Amino acid sequence: MNKKRKEEIFSIIEKQIFDLELNIERLKDKIKPVSPDVSLGRLTRQEAMQEQELNKKLFENSTLKLTKLKYAKNKVFTENFGNCDICDEEIDIERLKIMPETVICMNCLNEKD
Repeated sequence: MNKKRKEEIFSIIEKQIFDLELNIERLKDKIKPVSPDVSLGRLTRQEAMQEQELNKKLFENSTLKLTKLKYAKNKVFTENFGNCDICDEEIDIERLKIMPETVICMNCLNEKD
């Protein structure tokens, strides 16, 4: 992968990191426990608790993706960045633009499934 493409991927990674960090901060407020003394009806309270669980999962997934993106950001200018960890072939640039944290090409991913 040439330097220009790596710079393009680097910019994408930085934007995704920025967006994820903002989203994670918003999710932190939404995953706080639902206080039992809040005057909600029974169904409304259950709905609030279900929404809280959904937000917890989103928080966990976002945190994991953030970690992967930060790792990719540190590796983007290394020699092997953009190569599949399994077959060592270059990962399609369009795939990297969508998921810059990916380390597996589509061929290997399909064979894996």
